[in-house]
Formats: sequence, C-alpha cells, structure tokens
Amino acid sequence: MEPTAATPTEPTADLRDQDWLVRKEPHPDAPGLADLVDDVACFRTSDVYRRPSVSSPERRRDPKRFACPDALWDDLLRRSARRPTFRLVRGGTTTAPSAVTRPARIGNRDLSDLIAPNRVVSGYRDGATVVLQGLHLTDPGLAEFANNLALELDQPVQVNAYLSPPSAQGLDIHFDYHDVFVVQLDGAKRWVAWPPTEMSRDPIGGPHATPRPSREELGEPIFDLVLEPGDVLYLPRGHAHLAETTDRASAHLTVGLLAITWHRVIRRAIDDEVTAGRLRSSIPVSTLEPDPSAKSDQDLAEAWTAPDLGGLGVDLRSVAVRRWVAREIWRRQAATRLRPRRPPDPAATEGWLAVSPGPLITLSRAGRRSELFIGDRTITMPDEAHAFLTALVTSDGPFRRADLAGLDHESSRVVIHRLLDEGVLVEADPGDSA
Repeated sequence: MEPTAATPTEPTADLRDQDWLVRKEPHPDAPGLADLVDDVACFRTSDVYRRPSVSSPERRRDPKRFACPDALWDDLLRRSARRPTFRLVRGGTTTAPSAVTRPARIGNRDLSDLIAPNRVVSGYRDGATVVLQGLHLTDPGLAEFANNLALELDQPVQVNAYLSPPSAQGLDIHFDYHDVFVVQLDGAKRWVAWPPTEMSRDPIGGPHATPRPSREELGEPIFDLVLEPGDVLYLPRGHAHLAETTDRASAHLTVGLLAITWHRVIRRAIDDEVTAGRLRSSIPVSTLEPDPSAKSDQDLAEAWTAPDLGGLGVDLRSVAVRRWVAREIWRRQAATRLRPRRPPDPAATEGWLAVSPGPLITLSRAGRRSELFIGDRTITMPDEAHAFLTALVTSDGPFRRADLAGLDHESSRVVIHRLLDEGVLVEADPGDSA
C-alpha cells in the first residue's frame, strides 16, 4: 500500500458522517497564550473578542522570550528586505515606497522594491516609525509563536513589529479589523483607547469598509496608559486607539487574530449543502405579496418567516466545513513542520517515534480515502490505513510502530516511513513527554 501526497484541494461535499480527528502539537520552546494573558481560562471565556485587558505588572513577561529589537533591526537592514515586508509611517502618513527603496538586479530580473537601509535609518531618525510586516512568515521564532497561538485559538495569526523613535506618533487614531495583542519589547509607549462606536462594534473592511470615527465621536477613553517592556495589552477589533512614544524609543509586537467570521463559515456551509444536492426546493408562492401575514394561505405566511440554519439543514460542524476552516486558517501560517533534508533511515521505523510540533494535523475521510492534513499539504492514503492513522493521531507521548494497531507489519512500515519523510514524525527518546 503506497500513500500519495497532494496539495490542499477543495473538500469533498457531504462528509457529515465521516470521521474527524485533530492533533495539536505546539512548539515547546515558543511562547503561547499563557505568555500573553494572566488567566487563560478567563480570557477564553470572557475577554476574547469582547473587552480589552492588560497584563498585571506583577506578572510582567520577559520580552526576550518573544523577540529582540536589535535582531529585528539587523534582519531588516542587512538581509535585503523587500516591500511590503516593511514601511515607514509618521503622523498617520506612510512614507512613499520610492523614498526608502532602491532598484537592484537578481539574475535577469529587475527589482524596484529592495530596501535602501540608510534611507530607512534616516527616516527613523527624522521621527518615522518603522513597521515590519508579516514576521510570522519571515522570522522563524515568531513563526512558531504565531503557530502556537493559532493552535490554541483556532484562528489565523499574524505578527508585525513597530520600531518607533522617541516622541513619535506613527499612526493616527484608528481601529483595526482584527483583534490584537500588543507586546512591549523595549522602551515605552503610551496607548489611549476608546470603546467601539455603534458602527465600529463589528467593523468590516473591503469596498464597504467601516469609516474611522472622528475624535468628537469617541467621547471619553476607556484607558490611557504607558506600556513598559514585558507588558501585554489585548485590544478587540473596533476599539479606536492612538499610540505614541514618550521620551524613550519603543519597540513592540502587534499579534493579530485574523478571526474567521460567521458569515464566511455560513456561506461555505450553504455552498456545501447546494453542492450535495440540498436546499433546492422552491420558495413559497406569492412571496412578494404586500402583507402575507394577513392572508390565510399558509404558504404566504411561511414565505416571510426567515428559517434558521437548522431549518435549512445546514450543519456547521460537518467535516466539509471544518476542513475548510482548518485550511483557511493554516494557509496563512508558516510551515514550521519541515521535511528532513535527507530521506529517513529505514531503521528509524523500528525505533521510538513522536509527532513533530507544528501546524494543525487533521484526519478525515473523503470517499474511500483517508486524508491527513498537516498544514501546508495533504497526504492521502487508502481507507484501510484509517484505523492505524487514528491510533497515531491520538497517541500520547513517544510510541513504537508495533504499539499502533490497524495495519499489517509491511503496510505500517510503509506508512511510518512516509510520515518520517514528510516530517510528521520524528525519532524520539522514550523518556520524553508528549
């Protein structure tokens, strides 16, 4: 039996009765949610998406656990960064890209967006904030941090950094379309925040973006505070805020929770229902009558009764929808589970093994195939391997191949060797904990 690999594809419709298993194996040395909030349980049940919070000074974090500002500067200035991985902002205005970039040539291709490092330094010294964007895709440590959060919260996570000179204001008053954690790395920064307005409570972006509120609309702020190194602020989307440095330079991370909204999930669920041949019955006759509630015709009354999702037969927890959500999250995250540079030693299939840390792992069925999704790709295998893969995904701690039931000796060896080759499994010490 030979497993095959494929790039992620659209989920097969009508998988509601199939198995669905999830394995979360975080990076053990990278930060997680417990490094950002004082009480994880309280945050998950009471704060997330709802109200701002600030870590207590008594539990101030070690900022070096997250990132080193000098290393961020060094990577920016010495590794030929390209737009849009950086930009400069001052007083709410973004510096023209041409003012901080230069042309270059690599092979037979001309580039126009390569960093001009000394111009960036000059802009910083003149009062501009340097914004480093997409660090969860370019910085290995921050990639693991972002993936740990994505595993805990089941939402896509991005990481940016703001490097600000003293007495500077980069962005004007604004709100974000996603929730953010602010992690102060160095120096100090003053933050003022206001409660959401009626329009910004659940703001939307795109062509129908919610307009920014004016200062007059905002009223009294809910807090005005200065973050010191190791402090963490959580700010849900829609809360207008303003940040500025004091007489000290500042470096902080913004960790964005790019939440998947209900309307996108419901649209996906309805699409799956239609693809599966459901939701095709006609709506009641005379739907456009002016006052159907006054009619005795039952069809007219039903025409103006908006059915709930249960009435539509839409199952938001179907495998098809969950698979879409998993892929929607992990297509944005870094592939921190890497294949080994060399093929694995066949003898490794007989030793102690463990699931490697990294992106979410899901196991489901599609027809007569089992699909093991590992973040940036999907491994498909015959359905006869499903019981064996189930035992592997649900394993606790290091294990041997012989501990997993479901396949004969030769078939299990082929599967294990393939998963070692894909980086899903690694050799382990039996004394290691899961």
